Amino acid sequence: MKAYLTNFFPFMGWIRNYSVPNVRLDLVAALTVAVVAVPQSMAYALIAGLPVQYGLYAAIVPCIVGSLWGSSAQLVTGPTNAISLVVFSTLSGVVDPFTAPYIQLALTLALLTGVIQIALGMARLGVLVNFVSHSVVVGFTAGAGVLIGIKQLKNLFFDPSFADSLPVTDTIIELLWQVIRNLNHLHPATLFLGLLSVGVIILVRHFWPERWGPAPGPLVSMVFCGVVVALFSREIGSIDLGTRGQWVADGLFGSPGATKVVGEIPQTLPPLSMPIINDWGLFRDLFSAALAISLLGLLEAASIAKAIASQTRQRLDGNQEFVGQGLSNISAAFFSAYPGSGSFTRSAVNHRAGAVTPLSGVYGGIVVAVTVLLFAQLAAYLPIAALAGMLLVVAYGMVDRHALKLSLTATRSDRAAVIVTFLSTIFLHLEYAVFIGVGLSIVLYLARISHPEVRRWSPPESVTGGEPSPQPCPQLPVIQVDGSMFFGSMSFVKDSLLGILRVHPQASHLAIRMGAVNHLDASGVHGLEEVIDELSRRGGNLLLLEPKMEILHVLDNAGLLETIGSSNIIHLRTRDAIVKILPQLDEDICNDCTSNAFGNICEVHRNALTRKTVKGGASL
Repeated sequence: MKAYLTNFFPFMGWIRNYSVPNVRLDLVAALTVAVVAVPQSMAYALIAGLPVQYGLYAAIVPCIVGSLWGSSAQLVTGPTNAISLVVFSTLSGVVDPFTAPYIQLALTLALLTGVIQIALGMARLGVLVNFVSHSVVVGFTAGAGVLIGIKQLKNLFFDPSFADSLPVTDTIIELLWQVIRNLNHLHPATLFLGLLSVGVIILVRHFWPERWGPAPGPLVSMVFCGVVVALFSREIGSIDLGTRGQWVADGLFGSPGATKVVGEIPQTLPPLSMPIINDWGLFRDLFSAALAISLLGLLEAASIAKAIASQTRQRLDGNQEFVGQGLSNISAAFFSAYPGSGSFTRSAVNHRAGAVTPLSGVYGGIVVAVTVLLFAQLAAYLPIAALAGMLLVVAYGMVDRHALKLSLTATRSDRAAVIVTFLSTIFLHLEYAVFIGVGLSIVLYLARISHPEVRRWSPPESVTGGEPSPQPCPQLPVIQVDGSMFFGSMSFVKDSLLGILRVHPQASHLAIRMGAVNHLDASGVHGLEEVIDELSRRGGNLLLLEPKMEILHVLDNAGLLETIGSSNIIHLRTRDAIVKILPQLDEDICNDCTSNAFGNICEVHRNALTRKTVKGGASL
């Protein structure tokens, strides 16, 4: 019964062993994470085109649910920068951001995302994230960082009313052109507050002692900029901005126009909400975006969870993490939040702060809720420009220069993956960029495994007893196959083997070293049969060297062991195969051969042939 309940309530498996010392460690970690989570969540909501309180709500109930039903002890679920950008890119072309219909669509998108993620988890498809290369994630993250930074320029440079009047666009060229051609609308107070926010974050990060834990630069920046607005603005007044209902600080430092601020947010726990659940046409329209967010969210969650688990030696269940993220997003749909995932930044902070169990995430959600209840009114003085400045710092951090350099220089496949994904993220609709990145990862993986290395094997001196010649044996090529021989690769492998026989017209035998072959299927067997047919026409046979037991089982089931002959299956040493097969080769060719491909083995064989010839002549 306990095992049955644990399947549905995985937290029951570890909460029974929860100890008092863990309370202090998890609570300290939760308080540390909240210092980062509160300003981040507000800023990410702006990226998503939602009022800031929806970012805070996304860091409460979804965070608690993701921690309880996930498999990682340190993963912190909530709003993330990349997913927030995909939400905005998806919904802003349908309805205006910050409006009630937009919020309703965001809730519905969270519900669809959660359902898809749970379906993937229930289908045991957690292994799918392993097929997406690191280079694709690096390219997408860097591209999203560039987009986020450019999208915040209008909030950093322009008069608030003018910035609101600019048309919404996702194209990076249009975004840059909007900023350049409207620089005459530069608003000094707004620019000052944005740069002040950036400067405070950098200074705190530089001077904060590492032994004190993560630097609370974003929180200090928000508080400092809010104090500046409260002290130096001539008046705080309410201005009708439609459903957004934001406030402005007018006349900061005597600057003409208004400096937009967040305004007071509701001092309540996340209110219950209802996504759209009866519009199948809407579900169809949002499905591709929900699938893209699902995959991106699972990649984010799995990547950070695996990175932390590699240090903590924790065992992860990818399928359980899928379910946990799905339940988190479903809860977001009914508790006034929008789609999220595991946060790289907050999870890393949680781990470094000493969190030992998933209750650190639960405590973190509770701390954010208490913050909303006690300090929400202080957001009346928080300038939007300060949040824009903080997002510029976040965007800069998303471009991982070390990882980009590694991907660009590692292999051609990595270079293609990071470049294509980066450019797709910048120039295409973001959900398409996600699909292109995932699809490219799978294509590159299939291309790699469908072209295993098929090369001539040069025996070392330990095998030949002397230095071998670089020239291959004309009658017995020895080939090394590094990779599986299955339906996706066997056409390439077969063509390579037959090509080797074509350039060795005197070859009657072919030896294949199969120690690196892990998989053989029916297509592989059929390809080997074609090679055997060619060797039979030449009067020889195929030798398989060092095959694994799994490969032998397939050969036996297919009846190919009998065709090859058990004596031609050499389990341990390639030298044994060479010594065994040389007497079966054409003696005249061996006597005239100068390749010395097998070193001393060839010398011993030719000496034996010479003695045989002399003995035969003497008997005559």
